[in-house]
Amino acid sequence: MKLDDVLVKGKKNVIQVAPAVRVTLGELYGLPAGTPATGKVVGCLKALGFDFVFDTSFGADVVVAEESAELAKRLKDGGPFPIFNSCCPGSVLFLEHAYPELVPSIVTVKSPMEVTGSLIKSYFAEKKKIAPSKINSVALMPCMIKKTEARKPEFDFEGIRPVDCVITTVELAALLEEAGVDFKKVKECAFDDLLGVASGAGQIFGSSGGVSEASIRNYAFLKGLPLEKLDSKPLRGSEGLREETFDLGGERVSVLVINCLKNAPAALSDKKRLAKYNFVEMMACLGGCVGGAGQPPSTLETLEARRKGLYGIDAGARVKVAAQNPQIKALYDSYLGEPRSEKAMRILHTQHDKVCQHCA
Repeated sequence: MKLDDVLVKGKKNVIQVAPAVRVTLGELYGLPAGTPATGKVVGCLKALGFDFVFDTSFGADVVVAEESAELAKRLKDGGPFPIFNSCCPGSVLFLEHAYPELVPSIVTVKSPMEVTGSLIKSYFAEKKKIAPSKINSVALMPCMIKKTEARKPEFDFEGIRPVDCVITTVELAALLEEAGVDFKKVKECAFDDLLGVASGAGQIFGSSGGVSEASIRNYAFLKGLPLEKLDSKPLRGSEGLREETFDLGGERVSVLVINCLKNAPAALSDKKRLAKYNFVEMMACLGGCVGGAGQPPSTLETLEARRKGLYGIDAGARVKVAAQNPQIKALYDSYLGEPRSEKAMRILHTQHDKVCQHCA
């Protein structure tokens, strides 16, 4: 992939950055594994020529807001359960091909990448008075399968494709070399406004267990429960299957975390066991997105360091949950109305294929 394949002349070039990339790109330039390098990543993208750089973790916060509303509705209605996360395209494809009967259980909100892309070509475009057709929407991802996800037509809305191009962490390093951008010397920059502020919870989406923790944390916050009393540490382990039940103000919410697809059949084939969970998080790659196929090579030690890097970012974040994020509040107040509103459903939600015919 060359820089001319990524940047489009005559358009506003906008890129979003997945949470896992900020703790991995630096490894290619001598930083210890897991070192957060968010400002450097944004600075590198600005140096390449991108006009706006946004945070996919903002999209993760939106996903959590929409998931929380769906979870609340299903708890009130008594099901159906479980619901599966939609953020990992490898897991979605796996369900579509191997367990099509479970596809209706995937949450309808798109992945954080697709949500961010959709908001770039709707909310951002409207605020900046730019026609969606004049925006080149690029995503910097830790995952090769995100390239396939970007081509799936069920993520389009109103004839608009949310993401035009996907590049991986390793591909970014090659682009920086092509352009002569020195990672070590580049000026650190902050994400741009509108889609640039994320909660700590939104940034742990890159680790196995992070999606579940972000959702449980937000749901507890909305119910007025003190976050300091919410023990989500069991979700942070590295075991292939992890489960935990939370008492959230009298409501019991059971979570299953599936770390790596090789561990999925043991849980998915046991229908009786599966039925006891409210939320199932499944990530295709070991460790979650920090171990994605578009990342620098990893070992168990580097995976753990990357995970610790993301949780370190979360520990230092002032905003802990999606519902506290001021830019999320502004998005809903000025544009979407509320989670699962008609407008939110039209722009941010989809229906997954029972079998992914165009990817088969």
